[in-house]
This record gives sequence, structure tokens and C-alpha cells, in this order.
Amino acid sequence: MRKSYKMTVILLTAAIIAGCSSSQNSVEVMDFQAKMELKAPSPAVGEKPRILFVGNSHTFYNDLSGMFVNIVSAFDHKSNVNELSTGYYTLKQYADTDDQGGAVLDEALTTKKWDFVILQENTSKALSSAAEDEMFPPARILDEKIKAAGGQTAFLMTWSPKDGMQNGRKKQSCQVIQSDLAANYMAIADELDSILVPAGVGFMRCLEEYPEIELWDSDGHHPSPAGTYLTACIIYAVIYQESPENCTYIDGLDEEQARKLQHVAAEMILK
Repeated sequence: MRKSYKMTVILLTAAIIAGCSSSQNSVEVMDFQAKMELKAPSPAVGEKPRILFVGNSHTFYNDLSGMFVNIVSAFDHKSNVNELSTGYYTLKQYADTDDQGGAVLDEALTTKKWDFVILQENTSKALSSAAEDEMFPPARILDEKIKAAGGQTAFLMTWSPKDGMQNGRKKQSCQVIQSDLAANYMAIADELDSILVPAGVGFMRCLEEYPEIELWDSDGHHPSPAGTYLTACIIYAVIYQESPENCTYIDGLDEEQARKLQHVAAEMILK
């Protein structure tokens, strides 16, 4: 079962600056293949968890929450999944009860019990030039509300634009942008002892292992169906602590491609 609280489709636009094959020596790039020490849900997922997705177009593009539900169902699990997503939205807006989206989220958190609330930040706010002022304070506010609602916070780490973007005054490659995003998502998840869903790192791993798979939409920012499927597989692996490999639901993707995406998610989260 899945319910959408509110959805406004406004495509995210950002400057496409540096090619993904380039790098910047002045910034240390993360080893995307390194083993990640990730917090598992505690308590573990129950028989029919109530899960709320909160984000912007990166969440509603290709119906991420719907893909997740279908993967869960394919493994004979049950879930109650809801979504609150609005184009361009930031965690700061969602934490503001005077904001329309923030008011809707506040009502959802204060009137219902949740097992997991998955928070996805606006990419520009999750970069180092803005994260401490724009991302971290509202993340703390929302995390407190989520825990008061009986839930666990999960931060959905997004992916860099395919061709990189401008971060402050610097033109940076996708590897540099992703390293920055990863560091900030990891920092706030560690501070709050929350769950991290490292989808952005999964994009980089897949790009290195299976460069033939197109993970981005033609706009270079939003995910392709394959990118959304990879993200859904990663969320499944994190929340259920089970491998998405051999899932019968492949969302119309080529079977070999789907198997590769399932493998990337399983290797990153569970191996």
C-alpha cells in the first residue's frame, strides 16, 4: 500500500560544468569501492513496516517509492509506504512548520507512527559550501521529530549530476561532487546515529563496474529508470538487510542489466 501526501513536478536545474571523466587534484576523491561500515536498522524491520519517503524530484522521478514497494512485494514482504515529495524542496523547508510542505510533514509525524522516514536533501544544500548551515540544522530538527514519532531516520544520499556541477566558485567533476555529498551525508548520519542509504556511492560504483548502464536521465541530473531501480535496490538492502539479487521485479529493464544493478546494491550494503 502506498499513499502520496503531495507531489509537485518541478524539474531540478543545475549548471553542468565538468565532465565525469575528469578529476580535480585539489580535492580528495573518495574510494567508491571501499567497504562502507553502515548502521543496520535497530530494531530490525518488522513484518509490515510503515515507511515515509520525504524529498524532491530525485525521490518522485520514476516513482522511487513505488519501485521500492514492488521489490518488497516480489520478496513476499509487506509494507505500508507513503511519500511526500515536492520539486526543489529542501530539508529546511520540510522542517519549517510555516511552510506548506513542512506543515504537511509535521502533521504526518505528529499524528502517525513511523518505522522509517527516508529523508532526501536538495543536492545544492548537501554540498560542503552549504551543508553545515542549510542541511544539518533542519536534519537535526526532523530527526528529533521522527524519533518522537517512534521511527528511525534514514538519509538518502543522492548522486552528483552526470557531468559534475559548480560548487561555490569551483567547477568540479562528478567524482568530486559525489565525494563531497557522501562526506556530508555520512557526517550527519553519524552525528545522529541514523541510517544511511548511500545511493550516490552506488551510482559511482556502478559507473566504474558497468559503464554501459546509463544511470542518469537525459537532463543529466535526475535518474534514469535504471538509476532509480538501483536506488530502490539499495534502499531495500539497507532497510531489510537482505540481498535484492534474483528479484523477479525488474521494472521493464533488460534482465541482465537488472541483475547487475541488484549485484551492485548487494555488494555495497551486505558484503
